[in-house]
Amino acid sequence: MESLELHLFKDSFGPFITLLNEHSVKYQMRQARSGVPMASSGVVELLQAASLFPSLAVVICAFLKNKRSRKVIITTKDNLVVQAEGLNEAELTKVLEQAKNLTAIETNRAEP
Repeated sequence: MESLELHLFKDSFGPFITLLNEHSVKYQMRQARSGVPMASSGVVELLQAASLFPSLAVVICAFLKNKRSRKVIITTKDNLVVQAEGLNEAELTKVLEQAKNLTAIETNRAEP
């Protein structure tokens, strides 16, 4: 089964995983190897099923809605970089269908 790679940075890890669980998006954690430079604190493989993209679009919208300091960056198979902010669920679903990987960032944990 194919998977979509999701990079979660320190403060985005807990909230994003919680949303994946709430929306029943199937994933598996990838083991990080010590001594290897890592750009993110966690790598999650989202298991691609028929309902992945619409469900993931809902998760991304919910993640972004809670705090302005949150960002989701999608890189497509054509290496186009798309910022998810401002996209609705239908637009996100179309972008996610072409996604190679995702990055979720929370830049300011103290923000309400």
